[in-house]
Amino acid sequence: MDYTLNTYLAITLAPTSPYFAAPANLVSAQVVQSAPFQLAYVGNVGALQDTHLYSLPKSQYEQVKDQVYAVLGTLKPNHIRSIDVQVPRQRAKRAGGEL
Repeated sequence: MDYTLNTYLAITLAPTSPYFAAPANLVSAQVVQSAPFQLAYVGNVGALQDTHLYSLPKSQYEQVKDQVYAVLGTLKPNHIRSIDVQVPRQRAKRAGGEL
């Protein structure tokens, strides 16, 4: 993952949505295909079955951020439960003998 080039969205899918079984198909949804941005499927968020990571170019996201939420918002609540922008965080290193 490259946070300098991409913005990542963690999207939680509704269990009754057909995208729950095939989350990559969300990028092919008609409403997403006709949107002014290019959403790409990245994969699962850890072991969570309902939450998946999608990306779009950071430069594009900055220009169409409101449209991203408007377009994906049309899929709530039947297909999408929540949308969260992922922010990179640096892990803290432990000092020598701490456990």
